[in-house]
Amino acid sequence: MLAIKDLQVYYGAIHALKGLCVDVDQGEIVSIIGSNGAGKSTLLRAISGIIRCKEGSVTFEGEEIDNLPAHLVVQKGIVHCPEGRRIFTNMSVLENLKLGAFCRKDAEILSDIEKALDLFPRLRERIKQNAGTLSGGEQQMLAIGRALMARPRLLLLDEPSLGLAPNLVTEIFSIIRRINSEGVTLLLVEQNAHRALDLANRAYVLETGRIVLNDTGKALLDNPAVREAYLGG
Repeated sequence: MLAIKDLQVYYGAIHALKGLCVDVDQGEIVSIIGSNGAGKSTLLRAISGIIRCKEGSVTFEGEEIDNLPAHLVVQKGIVHCPEGRRIFTNMSVLENLKLGAFCRKDAEILSDIEKALDLFPRLRERIKQNAGTLSGGEQQMLAIGRALMARPRLLLLDEPSLGLAPNLVTEIFSIIRRINSEGVTLLLVEQNAHRALDLANRAYVLETGRIVLNDTGKALLDNPAVREAYLGG
């Protein structure tokens, strides 16, 4: 579904991604783990068209998309739920959800809002509330719900558990699994390596802009080097 070949990305003179090759098959959950500054968020930004790659290619369903602007990447079926939620804090929950469908012109937007509210019942209770007044967990639910409003075939999730209490992390990862079971392929960037690997069909370990390991999620959970570096031994 997604094929990334020899991806090279720079921030000025800083070489952020150094020849990355990543594949995602339809229906999978693929996780990217690594320390801060490894290039995980940069990878998602390159896929979604927010930043440009200097070399290499990003191919989605057989079509090269690495030169497309971000809004056209969304129209192709790739939706990026960014780190830090990035919701519109001065707008209501309902307005945020509607904005998630900005590229759509079909008649099913209202029914998809209902689906998002069924997935996140707490948002239904706060539908008219300004998004900035929500708790951190509720804001993360809104960010994911807004992303789903674009009807992604591939959802890029960047640090969905960041700053959340453990019980909310469990809830968010349960919802991620449910989203995948309903037909959405996921590429997940996550600091919580244990959660990310437990959830993933396959996973990649990223260090200073390079892939250093890739395997099934279970195999990486059992890998001594991964356990030492990312799972507390």
